[in-house]
Amino acid sequence: MKTIILAFILSITIHILFLYNYKLEKKEEKVEKTFDKKAKDNKSTITYVKLTKPKPIVKEVVKPKEQVVQKEYKKELKKVPKKIEPQKKEKKPIIPIKKEAKKQIQKEEQNFKKVQEEIKPQERRKSVDKKSLENFLLSEPVLDKELLDEVTKSYIKLYGEEYNKFTKVQKAFLQNSLKKIGEITQRYLYEKGYPRIAVRTGQQGVNVVEFFLYPNGDIKDLKIINSSSYATLDKNTIETIEIAYKDYPRPKEVTKIRIYVYYRLY
Repeated sequence: MKTIILAFILSITIHILFLYNYKLEKKEEKVEKTFDKKAKDNKSTITYVKLTKPKPIVKEVVKPKEQVVQKEYKKELKKVPKKIEPQKKEKKPIIPIKKEAKKQIQKEEQNFKKVQEEIKPQERRKSVDKKSLENFLLSEPVLDKELLDEVTKSYIKLYGEEYNKFTKVQKAFLQNSLKKIGEITQRYLYEKGYPRIAVRTGQQGVNVVEFFLYPNGDIKDLKIINSSSYATLDKNTIETIEIAYKDYPRPKEVTKIRIYVYYRLY
């Protein structure tokens, strides 16, 4: 009996398990079917679209009201020919001049004419005085350069074009006195003696000296224009002229003097 009962229980349990597995399999099938449907529904569909060029956006320019108004106003305006009317000149009232005022004006005009007449001869006198002064100072005439001796010509060449700017009195003095001034300077140079250092070293050369000679015999702005290339000789030249100028001839006007000073060993 026991065996029969056990066998019965086993058969029942086996049937129950079989039914349970069967139900599980069906549920799995249903789940798979629902999943497949959802997958089919979720598939992306591709649609092809034709692209066209975008049309340019034209912005409407909003004109200000003032411009529109001005244009409308200009259209309304019409050219009107201008009529130029001649201006009438106002006539100034003529103020009558009294007899006394007329007499005063006439007197002033007469006085002005007299003053002018007096000034003219004074100006003429001044020009005459200058000429007479020059003539008085010119004791000797101004000669042409070609008529001068060679020494004076060599001195005048030192001035260049500046010589033409001098007055007649200055030119006459230079023509007559440059040679004398050079001779006096050389005489004082020999009397003073040749510098010892220059003798030992055998220094020789020529200086060109410039200074202003005044009517009272003074000299100013003494300087060497052209050096002998030896400092001892240049210094000796200035020292000699500072002594010798007392014997120079005196001009009637302040005159620029340029002369040569020679250094030669014999």
